[in-house]
Amino acid sequence: MSAVPKKLLEKLGKPSVPGLPKYAQLREILFSAISSGHWKPGARLPTEAELAQVTPFSLGTVQRAMRALVDEGLVVRTQGTGSFVAEGRAPLDAPLHLRFSRVDGEPGFLPLFPKLIARKRIAERGPWSDYLGQEGANIIRIDRRLSVNGEFNIFNRFYVNADKFGSVATRPVASLDGINIKELLASELNMPVTHVEQRVHIQKLGAEVCKSIGVKAGTTGLVLESAASAGRGNWIYYLESFIPPTRHKLDVTVK
Repeated sequence: MSAVPKKLLEKLGKPSVPGLPKYAQLREILFSAISSGHWKPGARLPTEAELAQVTPFSLGTVQRAMRALVDEGLVVRTQGTGSFVAEGRAPLDAPLHLRFSRVDGEPGFLPLFPKLIARKRIAERGPWSDYLGQEGANIIRIDRRLSVNGEFNIFNRFYVNADKFGSVATRPVASLDGINIKELLASELNMPVTHVEQRVHIQKLGAEVCKSIGVKAGTTGLVLESAASAGRGNWIYYLESFIPPTRHKLDVTVK
């Protein structure tokens, strides 16, 4: 067994944030042990049964906490050998649109851990079409699930023009997993995002969204639509983010 650090054991059972679900408390403690270097990339983690044995959490709670870390890409499972700390996984750097405030009074925003679900070329038209100059099936849509600090998930649809950003359409899908696509596109243009338009509305989340983020079918949530440009009229991408109910405040100020 890869030993559970003494300091981690001392934290167990002590909620890091009052009111946080038990699985999220355990996920945060395990994440802290990983980020502090106790378990380094490639290290084998204790089994779920071992963690349940040495902590006050039930096996079901341990399994849910580990599943959250796997969904975030921080932990990988190998059939027959166990769970291991993933290589090179990190939270999104400098998120522009999905900035959720902490409830513990600490400065900064909650970290986001993206997981790519699919990349596809689409001919379907929508609010992104006029921004991106859609002609036929020249739009690439990237579907992602983003874990917000292991507490809840967001479903995300990222739209770009394939004629303008061919690399997004042709590069290996695995290379898009976990990266800040906004930064990638801006670097290709050699221009930063200078203008953002955003709007929000409330609606029932679709079946695909609910299933992906693990909420009850028909859940009502917030939809954040964002369009970003680099220079006057030079639209780079369009983004739809589907957000379930949460106690965290979303900062929609664009600086």
